[in-house]
Amino acid sequence: MLEDFRFEDLTWPQVNDAVEAGRIPVLPVGTIEQHGPHLPLKIDRWTSTSIVDEAARRSDGLLLAMPPVSYGYTSHVMDFPGSMTIHHETFIRYLVDIGLSLVYHGFKKLIFINGHGSNQQPTELAVRRIMLESDAWAAMASWWNLTQANSGFTETWRDSEYPGGAAHAGEAETAIALHMDADAVRMDLAVDQVTDTNQQESKYHWVDLFGSGPVKMDGYTSTYTPDGTQGTPTVATAAKGKLLFEEAVNNLVDFGREMNEREYLPRVDHHRRKPTIARPG
Repeated sequence: MLEDFRFEDLTWPQVNDAVEAGRIPVLPVGTIEQHGPHLPLKIDRWTSTSIVDEAARRSDGLLLAMPPVSYGYTSHVMDFPGSMTIHHETFIRYLVDIGLSLVYHGFKKLIFINGHGSNQQPTELAVRRIMLESDAWAAMASWWNLTQANSGFTETWRDSEYPGGAAHAGEAETAIALHMDADAVRMDLAVDQVTDTNQQESKYHWVDLFGSGPVKMDGYTSTYTPDGTQGTPTVATAAKGKLLFEEAVNNLVDFGREMNEREYLPRVDHHRRKPTIARPG
């Protein structure tokens, strides 16, 4: 028997039922990208999809896990084999089309959960466009940012230096992979990598999953790391990964309930004269 927490397992009449019940579709967004010698290419798709699936399973019928967007904006790591990239304009348009398709069928609240750092800005833009081009409310978060909702949580798991220790393929991503499937992780090949970006000790430009410097400057990954990693994977453990996974799942469920209960104010056009052209942009 198919479980109804996954959108793709519904029939079309059940989609109508889901709309009437006020269920919230949640779209995992990832990519296929190098994660150094010790982690598989699937990490960013794997983490977002696993968190969304588990949150939907635990949400008492509120959240609907969408099939994932498996490819993303990954141009900066194309010097490392296996990385797959989608042009940012194509990627944004694709996400907008998925969201507007859901709105067309009647869903009025949507959540996108991202698993890849460079997807964050284009996904934010796509979600904003969905809201401006429809009557729906749409939200997005990267899974690691979801874990920051409760103060003090970081201190329960983090041992790596900040910033940098929990950047790309570092402590956090390695830990959550160990929790999900330790057999997929080659800890014997994990090497701590303080990248050139963070070695400069700039107060303006530094990188970590859990925050970055006030100045953004993201070029080719191969210019600041020899093996594609950024961080301290050797201190990662499955126990830390479980803490991260559970926090992300629980906070996603909690936000879904908040979004479900919240009433959003309607748009108000304050022009005295009705505009005579379509809205710019």
